[in-house]
Amino acid sequence: MFAMKTKEIIDGAMARTKADIILRGGKYVNVFTRELLEGDIVVTRGKIVHVGLQTDEFEDENTNIIDVNGKIVCPGLIESHIHIESSMLTLTEFTKLVITHGTTAAVIDPHEIANVAGVKGLNVLLDEVKQQKIRYFVEAPSCVPSLPGFETSGSEITAKDIEELMSRDEIFALAEMMNYPGVYLGFDEVISKIEAAKKTNKMIEGHAPLLSGKELQAYIASGICSDHEASSIDEALEKLRLGMKLQIREGSFAKDLVNIISELKNYEIDTRNILISSDDRNPIDLLQKGHLDYTYRLLINTGIDPLEAIQMLTINPANHLKVDDEIGSLGPGKNADLIVVDNLQEFNVELVLIAGKIVVEAGRINYDLEKPSYPNFILDTLTKLQVPEIDDLKLKIADVETVNVRVISLNEHSLITDHTKHTLKVENGAILPDLENDILPIVVINRHSAEQKIGKGYVKGLGIKEGAIASTVAHDSHQLICVGTDYSSMLRAIEAIKESKGGQVVVFKEKITILPLEFAGIMSTKPFQEVVSKTQQLHESLEDLKTTISEPFMALAFVSLPVIPHLKITDHGLIDVDTMTKVSVIED
Repeated sequence: MFAMKTKEIIDGAMARTKADIILRGGKYVNVFTRELLEGDIVVTRGKIVHVGLQTDEFEDENTNIIDVNGKIVCPGLIESHIHIESSMLTLTEFTKLVITHGTTAAVIDPHEIANVAGVKGLNVLLDEVKQQKIRYFVEAPSCVPSLPGFETSGSEITAKDIEELMSRDEIFALAEMMNYPGVYLGFDEVISKIEAAKKTNKMIEGHAPLLSGKELQAYIASGICSDHEASSIDEALEKLRLGMKLQIREGSFAKDLVNIISELKNYEIDTRNILISSDDRNPIDLLQKGHLDYTYRLLINTGIDPLEAIQMLTINPANHLKVDDEIGSLGPGKNADLIVVDNLQEFNVELVLIAGKIVVEAGRINYDLEKPSYPNFILDTLTKLQVPEIDDLKLKIADVETVNVRVISLNEHSLITDHTKHTLKVENGAILPDLENDILPIVVINRHSAEQKIGKGYVKGLGIKEGAIASTVAHDSHQLICVGTDYSSMLRAIEAIKESKGGQVVVFKEKITILPLEFAGIMSTKPFQEVVSKTQQLHESLEDLKTTISEPFMALAFVSLPVIPHLKITDHGLIDVDTMTKVSVIED
């Protein structure tokens, strides 16, 4: 794509070769000096060859002159860390959606696909990457499963697998090292994966929620260079001051940006090491709010200077990725990945060029892409799921009237769950939920092997008054997770998921609303418009349940991730993340 030779670039810059495109009459964002300047952008064979005024000598009768008078030209926006699987869209549909919002490059960690289908699943994605207009930097998942021995995984990526993946040109880096205790405790398998990345001089990305002190410094000293889990100003500052690239997260559920940025303004610090991460965005947010253009507006509304915000979304991630010689700025010799916006307030994206080709015009895609086909193994991954009996879902204890239980307590807009306790009644040997106090039964059911394995517990914070919800989007192993007010509704939800080969479901009385996710049980192969429509229907059905948390399915998806504090649940049962131990639901 970017095969222009040095002599050809020089000829273009000297106007000996005439331009393919000139964006003329507007202003452009200079991210090198943080200035808004007047000037034209001259593009020849996919490269920017000149920036400035008086560009008549670069044109001939074949040059496409694009009038951007009154508009602003910016470098294309770069996503520093996202799991495209959380959009529940295939990569092709995800690309169609975000490219209209000015995203021209993105770092993707496909560990959701890998947790279900391993390296075979990863290869399916890599084949699809080759067909996209957006430049994707694909990372090798470092923790599949996220915490070995604490869940039944759909697959395993070993240190040997990582060594092979790191040798492949299409793998850009080692993805977030989520097993952070395994780093500072020196676990052999974890260290071997880090060493495999170092041998190939590829980056190692981080994931270290609440990590501090000598453990954090050991984590950084191992070679891990970034983190997107900071949720407070103190955590953000500690990581920045130790040289980490801070990927401030603004997802559909986990929202750390306003909290951190509003405090960060009080410190006169260099922001070159601050990037932006979406991490997990649902399709409704992507369509209605936008992608990084939405995050830009949030940044400036929180008080960040517009040009500084653009740096965080362009040259900062390009520097971090060590591709600033190609993308992230508007300068001679850079790839012509750029966007045209109406102004620096609304920041509506009107035109997108990637490698000098117009891919979005008047806010609409102007290219056709053939719908990909996928292998059968990735389209039905629930064949081993055994639907349980109602009795299998219940927690039982004999000869008591009440029992003290550990409860997973959710927090709005945070992936961190609290470890709380509650007293529940026992009837006929079965522990009863406490609907009045929002203590609901939760189960995680193994779908990856023939063994019927069910983790059982209690969760607080969803606020469901009647009915059940279930999903096969359950980080990171993506088992079937279900919560409800009664076991009959929960079983109906589980049965509906099995029948649809994966998805998300809401059960209320006799009504069942489902979003089928047949691709690995976590994504849909349908067009993004259809996925958004079905997701909206699903969210509307949640109103019947009277849920109190803003994103019930997104919150539920992270309840099973045993590498984020404090209390989580897998098909093995409750996990105390602080001590990295399995604990009983019933307190001694």
